[in-house]
Amino acid sequence: MAKTLILETIASEMPTGVIVLDKDGVALYANTFFLKSFPADGGVEGKHIRSIIENANLLKTIDSFLEKRGGSSTDIEMNDGSRHFNAHIVPLKDKGEFSLLLFLQDITEEKRVETIKKDFVANVSHELRTPLASIKGYSETLLDGGMDDKETLREFLRVIDRHATRMARLIDDLLVLSRLESHQMAIVSAPMDLSELITSSIKGFEKQARDKGISIASDTDELPKVSGDRDRLEQVMVNLLDNAIKYTPSGGEIKVRAEKTDGGVRVDVVDTGIGIPAGDLPRIFERFYRVDKARSRELGGTGLGLAIVKHIIQGHNGKLQVESAPGKGSCFSFFLKSAG
Repeated sequence: MAKTLILETIASEMPTGVIVLDKDGVALYANTFFLKSFPADGGVEGKHIRSIIENANLLKTIDSFLEKRGGSSTDIEMNDGSRHFNAHIVPLKDKGEFSLLLFLQDITEEKRVETIKKDFVANVSHELRTPLASIKGYSETLLDGGMDDKETLREFLRVIDRHATRMARLIDDLLVLSRLESHQMAIVSAPMDLSELITSSIKGFEKQARDKGISIASDTDELPKVSGDRDRLEQVMVNLLDNAIKYTPSGGEIKVRAEKTDGGVRVDVVDTGIGIPAGDLPRIFERFYRVDKARSRELGGTGLGLAIVKHIIQGHNGKLQVESAPGKGSCFSFFLKSAG
């Protein structure tokens, strides 16, 4: 088999873009990955690189190689709209003929993950800084003589306890979310009764709802068993009910509906709370995203509950959606497949 055919086959199957330019910057060859990344009518062969790629930094580097007819291999990063590439440029000389090879590796996903990591560290640092500052401030005041007044001592200790509890909850949620995202927390599915789960979950929140003057009830049909991990789905119910109570004013109502649908069961957690603006709806399942940051922190929210809900439902191959409007309440829904 001819070496040329072998090399062309290898290049065409590479998950890296390859394009070969002649001494004038005209394309001689491009592999499949490159053509998918930078499509051109009629292909790229015979076209100048400037009509194929518009990145100024890359074109400037290519021009430098073409002018010098040589140089050492180099790497640069470039972006093409929302995509990011690492460009490795290799000059070639063969029997006096000069050409240039470009290898373009798509690093868009790496950049996205890098951004998420940076945002994650910044968010965690910010979320921990406030309670830590409060704990440190109140404890220093007590050590400086504030313990002489018993009423002041009790009040300061209550504040310290509240912020320590918030930090502990944040760390717990971070650990759960980390394990879910890294698939270290296995979803162990088995046939289960959603009606029983809904009833027990509501009972756990009856006092919290009653103390706030909110009615909470369920409305479930005769449901088929679903395939699910009870412990993880209990986390879903706890997070959704906790949010519903937090953001529903006194006198409001919360209802959990469940009904049989094609191939499974749909559960709705409906409240008459403050609602969510349309512009925020696409982002509410992101880590640390809050519609009203000050209010959420005041109510003890970590900003991770809905992200945990999303990952658990995804782990069950289920569906999750939300409908909401300011002043009209919210309806969080998830769908699970029937067992068997």
